[in-house]
Amino acid sequence: MQFSDLLLTEDSTMRDYYRRSYARMRGYYMPPHFMEIPYWIPIVASMLPDEHFRKELMIVDDLDVAHQRFAEADKGDLFFFSALDANVEQLLHLASAGARMVVGGYVDPDVFAEFPHVSFLRDVTHLPVALPRARPRTTLDYRLFDGLKCIPRFSMSSGCSFRCKFCTVPTQVVPADTEGYAAEIAALTPLDFRLAFLDDKSFGDPVANNWRDLGKVRDIFSSVHEGFEGFIIQTPPSLAAKDGFLAECRDMGVRYVEFGVETAHDGLLKYLRKPFRTKHLYRASEIVRDLGLYVIPNFIMGIPGDDYKGTVQWVREFVDIMPAVNVNWLAAHFGNERGDLGLPVETFGDRDQNTVTKSWLADDDVLAGQAAVQEIYAITEEYWRDRVTYSSEQAAVR
Repeated sequence: MQFSDLLLTEDSTMRDYYRRSYARMRGYYMPPHFMEIPYWIPIVASMLPDEHFRKELMIVDDLDVAHQRFAEADKGDLFFFSALDANVEQLLHLASAGARMVVGGYVDPDVFAEFPHVSFLRDVTHLPVALPRARPRTTLDYRLFDGLKCIPRFSMSSGCSFRCKFCTVPTQVVPADTEGYAAEIAALTPLDFRLAFLDDKSFGDPVANNWRDLGKVRDIFSSVHEGFEGFIIQTPPSLAAKDGFLAECRDMGVRYVEFGVETAHDGLLKYLRKPFRTKHLYRASEIVRDLGLYVIPNFIMGIPGDDYKGTVQWVREFVDIMPAVNVNWLAAHFGNERGDLGLPVETFGDRDQNTVTKSWLADDDVLAGQAAVQEIYAITEEYWRDRVTYSSEQAAVR
């Protein structure tokens, strides 16, 4: 089961911005209930063999209707959820209906302690132990999303060797088994897409040392999926600024590059333990421009001491390669193995990246962050209003 963004996010400002932006970005699609396919669902579906389980996808966009469905559940029904601080209140409400639930995610498991019918998994690999007839993860199963226009994810490695303070990604980098590439790509057949998102948290990470396999991956995608046009990668500006790196990526099919910018403020980048400084950001952006690629930056608002001036200035200087931006608010996520932001964690909002109120921010700080977001949105929309990214004539995968 998956909560709809329409239920969890009453303010549609960000959602409306993405819908307008994606309409100008070739290959980008925004499904109605979520930004992208929740990756945990095809993973779990692959662990539930057809001969023992009947699988259905339920989107929760009306909490009362979902609660009634839970109350009427058969004894053999089992509901799977990914828990986040953003949806834990809704999950607890559904748990009160008494249906059997399996929950994982980045929340304190103790919040479900009063519900013996709710099983909490700290890791999805534990599912075969908790559920008879479940099996270890196999090739991902996307059949529950048949026909969906989207941007699927594909991984060449897991983990990230960089140790940003706010991040929950494990720091052990594990390259994927190249023998499984063809099967994982073929598993995406039920989906309707032009681009694939490389889920490697820092593409080009030297610890993985397999990024040049992307050319082979591109060839497999092109042979299996008619109309495939390329990749979106995420990588830090320090890697992107290296001579020749992005040029090779472009030649292997990369179209868009996501930078985890967070802020264009060197002092705060150091505080966050980011692996780059603004000089790398500017150099990498110039390379993106020269290569005819596009950058989608990820920003974090609400970092103590940020005045956002450097961030807004960088957006202005490179808006011609920036058709959209991603914005979140600093959060001290449960399960952060680093855990050294040095900030108070006192409220729900402190752990939720979509909530603007934080224990460490005064009202004026929140207003300043919100004003910066609106200014950044306005800059990108004004420039891109009558423009599109690459044209259909440029669509053939490199």
